[in-house]
Amino acid sequence: MAMSDDPTNPRKSSLCLIVCYFGKLPPYVECVFRSCELNPDIDWLILTDDPTPRRLPPNVRLHPATLAGLQKNFSAKLALEVNLTHPRLLCHFKAAYGYLFADLLGKYDFWGHCDLDMVFGNLRKFLREDILRAYDKILCRGHLTLYRNTEKVNRYFMLEAPNTINYREAFQCGRTDHLTFDEWRGIYAILRYHDLPQFHEEFIVDVKPPTRWKITRFEGAAGRNYPEQVFYWHRGRIYHAHYNCDRGIADDEYAYLHFQKRSLPAPEFDPYSAPGFLITPEGFFPYNREPLTDAEFARFNRERWRTSGEILGVIGRAIGKRLRLLKPSREVRDAKGKPR
Repeated sequence: MAMSDDPTNPRKSSLCLIVCYFGKLPPYVECVFRSCELNPDIDWLILTDDPTPRRLPPNVRLHPATLAGLQKNFSAKLALEVNLTHPRLLCHFKAAYGYLFADLLGKYDFWGHCDLDMVFGNLRKFLREDILRAYDKILCRGHLTLYRNTEKVNRYFMLEAPNTINYREAFQCGRTDHLTFDEWRGIYAILRYHDLPQFHEEFIVDVKPPTRWKITRFEGAAGRNYPEQVFYWHRGRIYHAHYNCDRGIADDEYAYLHFQKRSLPAPEFDPYSAPGFLITPEGFFPYNREPLTDAEFARFNRERWRTSGEILGVIGRAIGKRLRLLKPSREVRDAKGKPR
């Protein structure tokens, strides 16, 4: 469907956001789905192998899939033997979802990719129609980017640029330490080289990840941070709350909050009935914009040292990742397994 050019009969561009998630869905996923629900004119398509019954909003659909099945389908569509032996490698393929999942996206004006370690605010407030009309690609982060759903744009990932990884290398490398093809050093750099306009102003909260030794407090990676601050979702919007110069609470609104590399627990309340909730390093807590005290600011956004068990887990994962990286690189091969 194409958006109407008739100003007397405006129509919003149709949007579908794709998530590929393998393994058990996060315990806090109902908080994510609740934030999707209050974006009723945007659809989410989640490809997953988790069969657990879920309470889903009308605009969220679970599509059964397996990682092995995607590897087989991707290899066939690309005429290329892809390496998709670990879910993290899906990051390499995000920029190609419009091509790889074309049969699922036919009716939409735009498709995008996103993650589940995030809570969405009022996306339409920031993804305005004037931006959608002017650009074929909107935003540049792996956790949310939009592409116009046309055959030409859906093949942009096949373009190449000097000193930049190309899609064949990305799709076959099997490396999880260079997951950049979907972001600035990958598809963004390639489209920049080809002089294709991209909208990349940021109106998001990308929370800094914890360290090996500490569960750090929530701080935005790019925006301004304050000694006393919290982040919360309320009635379909994401806010960054902090004291202003008069010690009043100011609320800055953003499109979404991304809390990468955080193992947050399931909420102890029903997200579908709560008007809002705080999003903190320790999880989610109901919140209806009550004034916060200094002690509550400290409680709901504090940092702590990791426990010995958590540290051993982090070190174990780091060792496993290092061992995987020591494996020899695979040759670039076509779908029949022949070297290129």
